[in-house]
Amino acid sequence: MVGPGEQGCELDRLDGIGSAGVSAIVVSYNGRRYLDDCLRTVLEQLVPGDELIVVDNASTDDSPDLVRERYPEARLVRNTENRGFAAACNRGARLASGEVLVFLNQDTWVQPGWLWALIDCLQREETVGLTTSQVLMMSDPDRVHLCGQDVHFTGLVFGRGYAMRATSLQDACDVNAISGGSFAIRRKLWEKLGGFDETLYMYYEDTDLSWRAQMAGYRCRYAPASQVLHDYRPDSPSDSRLYYTFRNRWLLLLKNWRLPTLALLTPAFLVAEMLELGLALKVGRRGIRAKARSYGWIATHLGAVRRMRAAAQAGRTVSDAEILAKYLVILQPQEMPMRAVGNLCIAACNVLFALNYHIVHALCRLARL
Repeated sequence: MVGPGEQGCELDRLDGIGSAGVSAIVVSYNGRRYLDDCLRTVLEQLVPGDELIVVDNASTDDSPDLVRERYPEARLVRNTENRGFAAACNRGARLASGEVLVFLNQDTWVQPGWLWALIDCLQREETVGLTTSQVLMMSDPDRVHLCGQDVHFTGLVFGRGYAMRATSLQDACDVNAISGGSFAIRRKLWEKLGGFDETLYMYYEDTDLSWRAQMAGYRCRYAPASQVLHDYRPDSPSDSRLYYTFRNRWLLLLKNWRLPTLALLTPAFLVAEMLELGLALKVGRRGIRAKARSYGWIATHLGAVRRMRAAAQAGRTVSDAEILAKYLVILQPQEMPMRAVGNLCIAACNVLFALNYHIVHALCRLARL
């Protein structure tokens, strides 16, 4: 690993990408303490024809001033209000000119070869629609934050490889979902999918994009040579994080599974809901309020949910049976954010998950759902 400012390497691009350029998009929100290292390390990997776009989400810490003064080569876009991570990414993408869009969190710095590895992986096969990096913990670069995401068929999502040694996940492979913290996508596919769903605001927007890409026949690929250090801090979740994760998991399911599949998977959804309610209770009043708010939003926005669903299903070319075959069937105890419930509880849940999954998968195959 190297620190920010130590790279200075230029790697050759594959034919077909370098001429059209790459648009690197960083969303900034009160990230002044991070931006200098992040933007410098990104710019060191861009070549003529590429561009760097910084979308500031109404920061109050003078982040835009830092970008304007120290990085005049970056295109600075200032939002007058914080409309969420998804909307900010979409705005940056609309202004981008590159054939490939690359998105990166502000609280990162990238390692040598980061950009080239994402593009190389994207170019190798036409069916690869999105590529994602090996995201390591800035506080301990030998440990993984996540290498893509594992998605359970009930919508529960986990960082793939969390806390494992960085050397243990060195093979490129397909993953259930990319990480929004560092990923690349072809512009044509981004536009075909409509970008991030802005209703999600933040959290699950990357999982949703990946799911819709897979429904359209594309794969998500992990590129281990593309490394990013991320200042991940496993603090107690904020009220907004609790609310959006609770709400958006349900939106993910309601949008992307076919209606018969939704009905058939109801038993597993109820089990997952009990686990999530357990997490809410563990957090306390904040968690209970967030869970209640998530139910309330869905109940009062059924029209919006139907429109989101119609847009997601319109691009489908792949069956639910094929999607089910990719996703997790059981949960590993160490993956759960509420480990205090104990291995026995998780084991019981896994029996119910597996039973419901295998019955529904067989029915989906027979009915060609």
